[in-house]
Amino acid sequence: MARKKIKLITFDLDDTVWPNQKVIVDAERALWNFLLMKVPQLKNDLSEESINKIRVQLVEKDNSLKFDLTKFRKEVVKELLLKIGLDENEAIYYSNESFNEFFKVRNKVQLYKDAKNVLGRLYRKTTIGSLSNGNADLSIIGIDAFFDFSINSKDVVSNKPSPPHFLKALELASCYPEEAIHVGDCPVNDVGGARNCNINAIWFNCEKNKWDEIFPCDLQAKSWKDLYEIVSKNFILEKKNV
Repeated sequence: MARKKIKLITFDLDDTVWPNQKVIVDAERALWNFLLMKVPQLKNDLSEESINKIRVQLVEKDNSLKFDLTKFRKEVVKELLLKIGLDENEAIYYSNESFNEFFKVRNKVQLYKDAKNVLGRLYRKTTIGSLSNGNADLSIIGIDAFFDFSINSKDVVSNKPSPPHFLKALELASCYPEEAIHVGDCPVNDVGGARNCNINAIWFNCEKNKWDEIFPCDLQAKSWKDLYEIVSKNFILEKKNV
């Protein structure tokens, strides 16, 4: 089978470019530790149930919060603090400061082996973008130089697997769906979302998970080295501005 010509490769970030579970747990801990140190009276009112209740109430009032995780986290903390009697200015101040603690840790990620090297090699050969439902900052992480653009949910007021991330990427790269590849760890958000837009998909599955969706993904990478070999074998990358 002839190799397809590709003008764009997009990547999911969390659990595709770096493992994310421990990072988020540590970041959450940093946020709540900061708050409990600054507002110790919060301890008596802090529970998963109370936090989830506030989350639901906030989204019911403003559905767009689902697409802006930074604002959402700040609003949850602010509401918690207002409920225990802090005034508006104090609640806003501590919600911002606690989020800063969260965000510092949230961006202390450890890239998967070979990820930086492969990103650099691919970036020299074609257009590279990131498509994320999260709020990681590529400049803080130190890999923004390998991406021509970065799209998150706030930018398109939508979450993958809905089309807006993918359609915006095609627009920015000025290419057709069949000229693009999306790489991601989630069978639904990444592979399913890309397929629904007729974009080529590679399932990044370094955890060797079982495919549970109806239609399996033919292209599956178990590491970044494996990913580069799959791209090289199955596609021809067209250089930028050619």
